[in-house]
Amino acid sequence: MQGIIDYILTFLLRDGDMTQYVGYTDNRQEWHKYKVVIVPSGFFTSAVYGTEQSLPSFPIPMYKELPVLYGTDRIEHSGGTTICHIDIPAIVYFFISRYEEYVYPEKLRDIHGRFIGKESLPSRAGFLNRPVIDEFGLLLHTLLAEQGIHPSPIPQTLNSITLTHDVDTITHYRRLRGILGGMKRAFTGGKDNFKDIIRAQLNILSDPAYTFPWILEKDNAVPSATQIYFIKAAADGNGYDYPQYNLYGHDFKTLISLIQSYSPNAVIGLHCSYAGGGSPEKIKEEKQRLQSALPERIINTSRHHYLRSLHPQDMEVLIQSGITDDYTMGYADTSGFRLGTCRTVRFINPATRHLTTLTMHPLMIMDSSLSENKYMNLTEREARDNVLQIIESTSVHNGDLCLLWHNTTLSDYEQSYHKSLYSTITDTLCKLTSQQ
Repeated sequence: MQGIIDYILTFLLRDGDMTQYVGYTDNRQEWHKYKVVIVPSGFFTSAVYGTEQSLPSFPIPMYKELPVLYGTDRIEHSGGTTICHIDIPAIVYFFISRYEEYVYPEKLRDIHGRFIGKESLPSRAGFLNRPVIDEFGLLLHTLLAEQGIHPSPIPQTLNSITLTHDVDTITHYRRLRGILGGMKRAFTGGKDNFKDIIRAQLNILSDPAYTFPWILEKDNAVPSATQIYFIKAAADGNGYDYPQYNLYGHDFKTLISLIQSYSPNAVIGLHCSYAGGGSPEKIKEEKQRLQSALPERIINTSRHHYLRSLHPQDMEVLIQSGITDDYTMGYADTSGFRLGTCRTVRFINPATRHLTTLTMHPLMIMDSSLSENKYMNLTEREARDNVLQIIESTSVHNGDLCLLWHNTTLSDYEQSYHKSLYSTITDTLCKLTSQQ
């Protein structure tokens, strides 16, 4: 466990040299060695680890608006040492190990088997929209400063911006089933029409789902933003994995060529299938299939389709498949900080209590989470305010902003506010980065 504690303290303090001043021990004989001591709550040694009894109980104590999930809400002084009875490492572990999901392997799940964000402890306690881990990091900085140790100040700017797009489909009307479905809706008075269907056959740029030129233009306008396109690579496209496109087909090659010409540094990642969420052993095969189709690229990033990463320990399969960075960690039904932080962080497997090599990139916002008549059911103004609040919170903690907008959501065909909203977001990010 010492390696995990060391990692957590370094993550909180953002400086490995600062950890020498912070002890994590209940041995009073050692307290004088440190400027700040965090007293363990017993979470890591408890006989009830992994059971419901190990979860925080309501009402959750607060210390200056910080939720004390483990330990007690008390900070005192002993000689020249500050004694913190808030078990901050246990609180960090709770978030980045997905501990609540580990304890509830089958409970609090939606029809897709996903852990429900609005039912999570942070949501019920009212702090899901706050990066509380980073707030605890600031508390540690303050306690050290009071002892005459001054860590480097944290810039209140975005550390990084990552704009991601899940390519669930490349086109609407350039597959037989899509053509037939569009024609049926056109016959029955739907929003499809025959002219659009014919135009799409003649030119992929006329297909309503092929919004990639517009996306690339908007994303390229945001200085230094990382762009990621997550590509499906399942063997078939049954059920929720429909439609599946041909990785060797003309339309896919056209898309890759477009990305390469507009944004040569854009990342291509694996969009793990819906089926792979339930049967993680499929992921390695899917990764190999995508790598074979794009041998000139290194495929080491991933996101689950439908954000369907069901159990924390399943993430070990990503590592075994050669994935180094995952972008799944957001809730489908609500925005916020699923991992309790706005910064990239390494995954801790709660089943083995092992610090892994997998880097998790917290996903703060997904387009469909905000949408009217869907999960959060927000108007465009409410969605804009929600996004701006997330951006501000991430900036305050020098965090790594990560957003997800699908190419289909940004289509005029969908008749939603998302194209306008995404323009507002990218414009805002342009202004923010120009001021930094």
